[in-house]
Parts: sequence; structure tokens; C-alpha cells
Amino acid sequence: MIKLPDQSEFYTEGTVVVNEMLNRNTLLLIIALKDAFEFNAGQFVNLQRADGLTRSYSIANIPQESNTLEFHIRRLPRGRFSEWLHDEIKVGDTIAVSEPRGHCFYLPERSEQGLLLVGTGTGLAPLAGILTDALAQGHSGPIYLFHGSREVEDLYRIDEMRQLSEQQQNFHYIPCISGNHVPQGFARGRANEVALASLADIKGWRVFLCGHPDMVNQMKKLTFLKGAASADIYADAFLVTPV
Repeated sequence: MIKLPDQSEFYTEGTVVVNEMLNRNTLLLIIALKDAFEFNAGQFVNLQRADGLTRSYSIANIPQESNTLEFHIRRLPRGRFSEWLHDEIKVGDTIAVSEPRGHCFYLPERSEQGLLLVGTGTGLAPLAGILTDALAQGHSGPIYLFHGSREVEDLYRIDEMRQLSEQQQNFHYIPCISGNHVPQGFARGRANEVALASLADIKGWRVFLCGHPDMVNQMKKLTFLKGAASADIYADAFLVTPV
């Protein structure tokens, strides 16, 4: 979830077409829309159920002919909306979808520029969209994605990202584990700390940060100190709505 929604916006109706688990606590939800829906990969929308309860989620895919939106939704303890999505909503059900919001997306300019993407948990959702968009638009500069969680079981799309990094010479994927058990092939530590230790100089780079607000705010400062211009640092901090 990103932030509390504005109640005055326009909603369109969507239909659930995919509802399956990405890992032990993250739901892959794909919603098809009847009307043409324009957005940039990495933006977010508000989803609203029939009783008016509303939450914001990042879009994980790029615009497609199928006119669908993909979301990665973590089950939050006592989270009224996330538990409803995990336990009750089914393929074929309808849900209201707001207009897209947010400025954390890829712009097809300066294609030789380095891109640093850092996310925790379902912060991979907007970053996956941004990554797909950048590659589809022929981004030629280095792209580094650091995705972190405490345990391996809370990461997802690991094989898919590794395969993509083998196919795309300029894309580097580093899955990070901050817990005690770190299997071979994973970096030890928090994603933001591993990223800062791995890249000596990011002067002139574009930075995308998605996940816990503390991580996002800390990284905004530290990537700026490492050389990224403040105008080139894009962020979505995930704010958990109180129960």
C-alpha cells in the first residue's frame, strides 16, 4: 500500500482474471478492465470494494493489449483489505479501480544512464514494471535491481529475474537476505545496504526506491550523497494503514 486515497476520484470497474500465490504471503492479482486504461509502469491505483473500503497498490506490469493490471499483494496481519483479497475475492469477481497515480516510473530519455532499483518485499511490483518498461524501450545503460527480504521464502520471481539477467547483458539482479540463513547465490544484508556497498559511484544515475518508508527515506539521502541528482531519485514509500 502506498498512501491513503483521495475519495473524490473517478473509478472504473475491473474483473479479477488471475488470483494465485507468488510466495507464502504474497498474492498475484490480475484485473482486466473493460475500458482503455492508460498508465505508466510503476504507478499505483486505489482498489475499492463494494463497502467503500479502499487501499492503494502499485501496478507491476507495463500497459498491454489485454488491458490488464497486475498487483503483488502481501497479506498484512489484521489487514482488512489484504485479508479480504487473500481469503475471499475470486476469479470473476469485480472490483473498482481508480485512475493511476504517482511519479515513480521510467521515462524513455537518457537511455545510456545507469538505473538503480532497490525494493523490499512487494516493492518488487513497481520495480518489475519499471524494469520491463526500460528494457522494452531499449535502455542501454546498466540496470541494477536489489530486492530484499528477511528470508528467501518472502522473495519471489527469483528464477525469472535471474533468467532475465542472463538474457540482458546490461541488467544485474541481486536478491538480498537480511536474516541468518543466506543460501548460496544470495547477498547477505539489507537490499539498500548491499546496493550502497556494491556501487561505488552513482553520479548521473536514476534511482527508484520502493518499500518500507524508513528504507526509502534513508536511501533518498544516501544515494544523493553518492552522486545521484535529487530530481533523478524516484520513490514510493509503502505506508501501512492502521487497523
